[in-house]
Amino acid sequence: MPGLEMTALVEETLDGTNRGSTDSTRKSQIKKRRTPSDATNNNTDIDPVNQQLIGIDGKWYDVTSFIPHHPGGEIIKLFAGKDASAVFRGFHERDVLKNRKPVGQYTRDCSQKIHKAFADLHLYFQHEGYFKTSLQWYAVKVIITFTLLLTSIYLVVSCQEWHYHYLGAVFLAAFWQQNGFFMHDAMHTQIFHNRWIDNWLGTFFGTACFGISGSWWRDEHFYHHALVNTIDSVNNQRLDPQMQEPIWAQNKKLCRFYQTYIQYLFIKIQHITFIPVCVFIGRIGITIDSFKQERRIHELLAGLIHWTWVLLLVLQLPTLREKLIFYGIASSCEGILHIQLLVSHYAKPFFDLDKISTSLDWYEMQIKSNINIVCPEWLDWFHGGLNFHIEHHLYPLMPRHNYRRASRHIKRVCHELGLEYDECPWSTAIVRTLRCLRQMSIHFKLDPR
Repeated sequence: MPGLEMTALVEETLDGTNRGSTDSTRKSQIKKRRTPSDATNNNTDIDPVNQQLIGIDGKWYDVTSFIPHHPGGEIIKLFAGKDASAVFRGFHERDVLKNRKPVGQYTRDCSQKIHKAFADLHLYFQHEGYFKTSLQWYAVKVIITFTLLLTSIYLVVSCQEWHYHYLGAVFLAAFWQQNGFFMHDAMHTQIFHNRWIDNWLGTFFGTACFGISGSWWRDEHFYHHALVNTIDSVNNQRLDPQMQEPIWAQNKKLCRFYQTYIQYLFIKIQHITFIPVCVFIGRIGITIDSFKQERRIHELLAGLIHWTWVLLLVLQLPTLREKLIFYGIASSCEGILHIQLLVSHYAKPFFDLDKISTSLDWYEMQIKSNINIVCPEWLDWFHGGLNFHIEHHLYPLMPRHNYRRASRHIKRVCHELGLEYDECPWSTAIVRTLRCLRQMSIHFKLDPR
């Protein structure tokens, strides 16, 4: 659609618009702070930061009593005193504010072209149905995915040759990978746009089928989306839990967090260990991480279901050697998923919390911290739609089957604003990640000076 026509549509829409356990660990990391803001407070009798006020579309909302009940956890505190309009739109439907009254007003900086462009694009996508889910599309995907599991079972149970058994392990890995994507979609409420239903689906796909705690993953993923590649220099904290590992330092801003000689040795060879660790240890590591502090009964029961059906399948194999090789192949092939997720961010910049939603627009941060993977449409299934990582981070509620259509609009807006729309083939993204890790391994020193 031409830009002028879309602008007219957006203006028309604007006129008619009036819209766990890991979490408890992170609660201790969030401290009160006074942050700069790009918003001018129009009410001299309120203190947006210390009163825990969140700015949305020119209005201050008091969230002090709501913080303990916020589904996304205490991350909401980190946006106190800031204009959080962009991140709010990314995670919520507008009607969540219908029962909340503003306590004040503020004036936005009207020169923020980036914010306005992507906020207008959000309204355009809403009007054109980009946020509507095709349940038929998901039904087909679910049928195909469970056919992978049935194929794995058939090859294990009905075939005698070892090579068929090991082929079954590959199909099992594909089943796990696709369920990881379903968990991701459900925990973003992309499927039914109903938190209760989608969270249960996330537990089914993630915990019972994929094998990691879906709720644990969701809690961490909220932080990842809201503050991707972000650190807090004031309190010396890493805020994006899904972009930190104890043996990798992919950006110079992370060097301060590594202080042992063992970490120094691992970082010096991180460009060598990255792919082997993702492939051979990735699944084991994330499984342990997701359950080591998990206390939610429904997640533990779903985890028990997962290990029950996996063990029943593995026990069908004739020898201990085949059992171990079978699970090793399945786990290693699924480890490719961890490479898929990390290469979208590891070679991109890191940011400081105090600049987010102030001097650095939230939309701009999302664009600068993501890489899209170029591939033909028929390969979207392999990447779970996350080859359009820029689109996903800008508009997390958008179902993945609409990313490809949305990408041409986002690419055009980036071009108009002079923003880099970073995209490359998957192999190139891996090479860029390894080069970044190599460069950091050369420059890394334990001496903080």
